[in-house]
Amino acid sequence: MSASEFWNTRYQTDDYIFGTEPNDFIRAVVPQAQAGQTAYAPADGEGRNGVYLASIGYQVSSIDVSELAVAKAAALAQKQQVTVTALVGDALNPQLPDNAFDLIIVCFMHFLPEDHERFMAVNKQLLKPGGLFVMEGYTIDQIPLSSGGPKNPDMMMSEQSLRDTFSEFDITLIQQTRRYLSEGARHQGEAATIQIIAQKPV
Repeated sequence: MSASEFWNTRYQTDDYIFGTEPNDFIRAVVPQAQAGQTAYAPADGEGRNGVYLASIGYQVSSIDVSELAVAKAAALAQKQQVTVTALVGDALNPQLPDNAFDLIIVCFMHFLPEDHERFMAVNKQLLKPGGLFVMEGYTIDQIPLSSGGPKNPDMMMSEQSLRDTFSEFDITLIQQTRRYLSEGARHQGEAATIQIIAQKPV
């Protein structure tokens, strides 16, 4: 089964399976947009985070491999009366220009190691100098928990791996947390996460 088939199957419901509210870490740390600032939400699913970024002033582009998810993202943006350029595509090869975005947010997107490295490299290229990268993901301690995420330890994130990935960036926050998620039907309960904010050098 392809990634698009896998996610289309999951999104084939009128419900928003991860809810319509943004991830609360992203909501807590992302600054209000200054005039004309751009944001990118790769693998944004049904649009909850991209729509939120638009609501606080960003010119938002989002991408997801599932056309059903992208249609739901567009519907959510219309309902919230904001504009999001929601694209169907591959977050590993998004066909977007380098140095295009002031902000990139990633929320619980996990790949096998080779694709993870590609995903991070692409996002670092897409950020403008001085741009912010904000992400929350799961650590290996998430595997026995039932609040979401893959069960493959190779797909989980660690503080050291993220420090290595962003070694040339200014990491302003990196922390592992145990916290409660309440994000639609798929993310409910105790979670083991890692959060990072990193700024691309000017």
